[in-house]
Amino acid sequence: MAKRVSVINFKGGVGKTTLAFQLATGLVRFHAPAKVLVVDMDHQSSLSIVCLGPQHWGQKTKANLTINEVFKPFVGQSQTMPGEEIVSDTQLNQTHYANLKVVPASLQLDDIEIELTASHHGNAIQSEWNKRTLICRWLEESGLDDEFDYIIFDCPPATKIVSQNAIAASHGFIIPVIPEAVMERGAPHLFQMVQTGIDKRLKALASLGAPRAMHVPDTKLAGVAITRIKTHGPANSGYTDDHTQHLASLQRFWKTYLIKPYIEDGTGISQTLAEGVPVYDRAFNQNVGGRGLHTMYKDLTAALKIRIDAL
Repeated sequence: MAKRVSVINFKGGVGKTTLAFQLATGLVRFHAPAKVLVVDMDHQSSLSIVCLGPQHWGQKTKANLTINEVFKPFVGQSQTMPGEEIVSDTQLNQTHYANLKVVPASLQLDDIEIELTASHHGNAIQSEWNKRTLICRWLEESGLDDEFDYIIFDCPPATKIVSQNAIAASHGFIIPVIPEAVMERGAPHLFQMVQTGIDKRLKALASLGAPRAMHVPDTKLAGVAITRIKTHGPANSGYTDDHTQHLASLQRFWKTYLIKPYIEDGTGISQTLAEGVPVYDRAFNQNVGGRGLHTMYKDLTAALKIRIDAL
């Protein structure tokens, strides 16, 4: 059985997709023979495009080989639940990443989200349960859970029904944060929403819905990862005053949930994503290797793996 985790945050621009990508590729490359499936749950499809390349991603969307297909039966756009056919190889170097697979998303996933919210079938409670456990049903019927060691859901910056589907199927979740004031408020709120909102509601619905073997009643926090922290050489902390201040607040609140190393902000990360490769493939690049960004993500992957394996 795979360990299933969601990478989630209310706020965009915090390095969520980047973390999901570097974690998945890091697990495959440095923790062989780990088999990893990344599932893009965000209609913006950034993870899909990085994993597949723009042209291949376009071909997959035209062929209806995306995560959208899992939700279509509920909204009446399809008669059958998809199987393994929506899982794709990546465009990445197969020497290092042959064991990484991806289920892409498409832009139309946002439209499906709206239809999911408005659609109801039969008993109201049963309907609410069914629409929130479509990912669970897909994993059960496809048998994919037995084929991978890790399944990573890259969630959109919202906790609507698509994200709730990922949470319902996840043993744990990871919150990437930038040490800013908004994150001091937003991350704790997200944590509470998952535990006392999403999980609590799903458990109440589960008693009246069709059993789902892939449903996880209590989704645990695997960790909080600091991303894009701004450095400042002369400072005692090594970071800018603003980020040092908010980092201290985050450390006080999250304590052992805050995972090291902290990922520093740097242009090398966005450059590698634009090239469609993990940071590990660009250690020779001054903006990556010179900053040690590849080592930071490698060490963070190792730290997160310990937390995920313990879920």
